[in-house]
Order: sequence, then structure tokens, then C-alpha cells
Amino acid sequence: MSLNINQISLDLESVATLAESVKNFKGAVICVSHDQFFVQTVANEAWVVNDGKVVRVDSFEAYRNKQLKLLSKVA
Repeated sequence: MSLNINQISLDLESVATLAESVKNFKGAVICVSHDQFFVQTVANEAWVVNDGKVVRVDSFEAYRNKQLKLLSKVA
């Protein structure tokens, strides 16, 4: 299943319900999302696409924290 929730607008309750459904799905799901709650809830792997490269990261949270550290050094 391929899922891009960035193209639809959902309220918080709907995002939570969708996340629970994805977690319970017995198959592979590729999700593209900027919704941090959704990604942290459903992802058991995280991949980052940047500058024409695809890199696996330890977790969405680890990637997010690394990016926040880099941004704080610039500011």
C-alpha cells in the first residue's frame, strides 16, 4: 500500500484513527508524510530523501533531533 497523507486534510482524531489502522495492517506500507505524530506512530523504519540520495536513518525522532541540532548551530 502506498499512502500520501499530505494530499488530504484530516483532523487530529482522523489522523489518529488512520495511524491505528496502518499499524494494524498486515502488509507493507510506504508512507509519505510531514505529520510528525503520524510518522512516529506508524513507522518502524525511516528513510530520508535529500539531494538525490535515499538514506535510512535510525528513527524519525533521531533524524528530527539531528536536524534540530544542526539548525541551532546555524541560528
